[in-house]
Amino acid sequence: MTRRILLTAAALAACACAASGKLRENASVVRSEIEKAKRSGAMRCAPKELALAEANLQFTDEEVAYGDAERAKEHLDAAERSVRDALRLSTTCGPTQVVIKKAPEEKRILIEKTDRDGDGVPDIDDACPDVAGKPEFKGCPDTDGDGIPDSEDACPTQPGPRETQGCPVAKDTDGDGIPDDIDRCPLDPEDKDGFQDEDGCPDPDNDGDGIVDKADACPNTPGPLENHGCPFQDTDRDGDGIPDRLDKCPDQLGPAPDGCPKKYTLVEVKKDKIEIKQQVHFATAKFRVLPASFKLLNQVVQVLNDFPKMRISIEGHTDNIGGEKANMRLSQRRAEAVRDYLVSKGISPSRLEAVGYGPTKPLMSNKTARGKAKNRRTEFRIIALE
Repeated sequence: MTRRILLTAAALAACACAASGKLRENASVVRSEIEKAKRSGAMRCAPKELALAEANLQFTDEEVAYGDAERAKEHLDAAERSVRDALRLSTTCGPTQVVIKKAPEEKRILIEKTDRDGDGVPDIDDACPDVAGKPEFKGCPDTDGDGIPDSEDACPTQPGPRETQGCPVAKDTDGDGIPDDIDRCPLDPEDKDGFQDEDGCPDPDNDGDGIVDKADACPNTPGPLENHGCPFQDTDRDGDGIPDRLDKCPDQLGPAPDGCPKKYTLVEVKKDKIEIKQQVHFATAKFRVLPASFKLLNQVVQVLNDFPKMRISIEGHTDNIGGEKANMRLSQRRAEAVRDYLVSKGISPSRLEAVGYGPTKPLMSNKTARGKAKNRRTEFRIIALE
């Protein structure tokens, strides 16, 4: 049975490597086509199509590096379509076209400049000779009229300033610097006190002890009013479970015996979470943790061993591709898979929670590939240290 499992795992790994190899091979072909399009004049006649081909090819390389073959193929297909369009449009590019006519009545040669798109900019000077445009943009169009030509505009049909590459500025109703599309409290500004500032919601009482933070001497550690919101036991300003009188680093969270921060290469312990410096990788559209993430998860195990009273919530998140119910299930199973791995390394299940939030808590807008990649994540939120 063990031998069969090993053979199956080896076969799956070989398939994954084969898929990545095929993607890289196809990407190399597209890269050659892009260079061919450039040589035929696509930078002048099909700048938008050429830019889309190059951008999707770059996304392909990034998704292959992440091990996401499905998304890599989507971007590669898009790159192939764009480069075909660029090659088709660039067939009309070439030397400056002029028409030579004889004028019998004058018996002399006249040179007439052509203007194929009829925009008033002669082909000899027109960077986009087959698409009507504006003289100030060398004959190229500015569809949304925002003063940025389509070839340089990331949102060519929606006006926006140059600072956002021609895209509309995201609406921020409460003015807290967090766009409404990812702000969980779009009408109430975030209080920016270092406690869960990324969700866009104000947290007037971080520790939930009934004393607002402004009047609480220990805003992140619950305590009674008569002790100014601090626990009656020895003060612990950094909340790491080590009293200040014994803590050599009383303002920096750290494990026993001295309370000073411990250095880890792939994770960092903060007041409210274990921050990971790389993503947890799973099999495509599945919840199996890939071996590439074992080193990272082993460091999470080390943190839990260094803080033996710490309890955490393992939280799975997805982008908005696919149905919400399916994403909720997938994120829950992935969070549980991470929890199972930590338990297999000796961590008590009573110290771990697993929650899947699907696409409901994005960090960035899902309108871009970069935003989707950021939103596909696993987080380790600290529930308690004592």
